Amino acid sequence: MAFAAALDDPAADAALAAHLQPAAPDADLHERLGLYRGNVRAARRAALASAYPVLLALVGDAYFDGLSRDYARAHPSRDADLNRFGAALPAFIERYETDARYAYFGDVARLEWALHVAAFAADAEPLGPAQWQAIGAERLMSARLAVHPACAALASRYAALAIWRAHQPADGSLDDQSLDDKSRNAWPERIDTPGWTLVVRPRWRPAALAQTQAAHEAFLALQRGATLDEALECAFAIDEAFDFASQWRMWIETGAIVGLREE
Repeated sequence: MAFAAALDDPAADAALAAHLQPAAPDADLHERLGLYRGNVRAARRAALASAYPVLLALVGDAYFDGLSRDYARAHPSRDADLNRFGAALPAFIERYETDARYAYFGDVARLEWALHVAAFAADAEPLGPAQWQAIGAERLMSARLAVHPACAALASRYAALAIWRAHQPADGSLDDQSLDDKSRNAWPERIDTPGWTLVVRPRWRPAALAQTQAAHEAFLALQRGATLDEALECAFAIDEAFDFASQWRMWIETGAIVGLREE
């Protein structure tokens, strides 16, 4: 415990020294701990920067340095895998940043974390077109469907997806194909615009796709274990004109729905 405390607080060096054999002068101990402390902080920051590149671009290096340091104090890593270190950052930054002009940071961070998690999620082999067709419409409507482990459906109060897209290069990826150059790199006209995003991972590459509130609620219902018929009831309760055919095509083509749940 004394060693862990000293990693984040140089003032704790003396308490650590009291637990150690006097094999080296206090000055040497302080210097060695300083080197170790710097390496640990750099590793934590690098892990957060890898998971949150858009947030880093939004706030700048100096802000991100302070954010990383304060986040590590509030949420010390309990896992040997630093890829999991940033899980609580979206909620943390909503408390950390008190300026209402930047209230969208939390939603952007949630989207980035969902994409980060998707990159490391387990894989699942989706059914092919012939297999889906063989199920039949009646059985399909009463079935509980399996969602790809990498998928996440996000509802945001702010234009998180548009802000995230404004920081992406044109690379022909799935979430880039339906956008023209102007909309791809443009900052949204309004930040306080609610939105719904589906994170998918076809062919091992995470992507973020816009969807409607009706589609969002239907997908959440499927994740909870509802039948397709029950999920559609959720969608049509929000939007009587919900286009199920187009939405189903998107879910299948992106591998968001992979098959039937095993009973």
